Amino acid sequence: MRNVLIVGLGLMGGAYAYRLSKKGYNVYGCDINEKAITYAKEKGYIIDGGTKPDDYIKKSDIIVLSFYPRNIIDFIKKYNFLFNDKQIITDLCGIKSSFVEEATSLAMPAIYCSHHPMAGKEKNGIEYSEQVVFEGANFLVTPTSLTPYSTIEVINQLGKDLGFSRFSTMSIHRHDEMIGFTSQLTHAIAVSLVNSDHDSETKRYIGDSYRDLTRIAMINENLWSELFLGNKEYLLAHIKSFEHELDLLKNAIQNEDKKALQELFISATKIRKEMEK
Repeated sequence: MRNVLIVGLGLMGGAYAYRLSKKGYNVYGCDINEKAITYAKEKGYIIDGGTKPDDYIKKSDIIVLSFYPRNIIDFIKKYNFLFNDKQIITDLCGIKSSFVEEATSLAMPAIYCSHHPMAGKEKNGIEYSEQVVFEGANFLVTPTSLTPYSTIEVINQLGKDLGFSRFSTMSIHRHDEMIGFTSQLTHAIAVSLVNSDHDSETKRYIGDSYRDLTRIAMINENLWSELFLGNKEYLLAHIKSFEHELDLLKNAIQNEDKKALQELFISATKIRKEMEK
């Protein structure tokens, strides 16, 4: 399955096009922004493309939807008359539960199998696509009960060709629970930390710890507000748990309880080290 259509040639869609074209795929591109199409053609990311996907859908074995979750159902409803039972449709959205089951049903006769590349960059636009690093990153596949195993294998192969090396398969609900913690909560913490700064001279005193913690606070407000609200239940539960742990730390400091502080630090160090194994 070497003919791929990427719908949405932004940062990630562009990165997919760039990587897959290097691996010998016939990549087509579609985007409402004609400048993105022109850029992709000039760079050799795609062999053809345009603002309307009709002709390219018919040519493609795999269709990758690289845009906001709210637009996926609309896209499928509009173009599913062009789909066939030999095609695989996938998306790379950061949330799944809010739309994947409906998308799976609406996409028939094509097979829908969602996935999530755990990589990105704090910039927008196809011009930064070559800077996106997939090596060493996690690639998550989120099938439903209707997804054939052969389709999961195709999506995993796509991930391997993109450069990923660590692969996991999970339900859409397990995905959203975990991403709510590992991705969305960390972004929420970074945003809150930066917004809590009311000193105009902070930049004179920052070091690596602040830079590392707040890098992801430079955030796409349109995308991430949709992701947070689309995963509201899981994210709020994780925020509540984080608030509890922060209160334990705060109380230990207020009570000058050195032993309690040390125990919290030891626990965090142990848990973090386990993640390196």
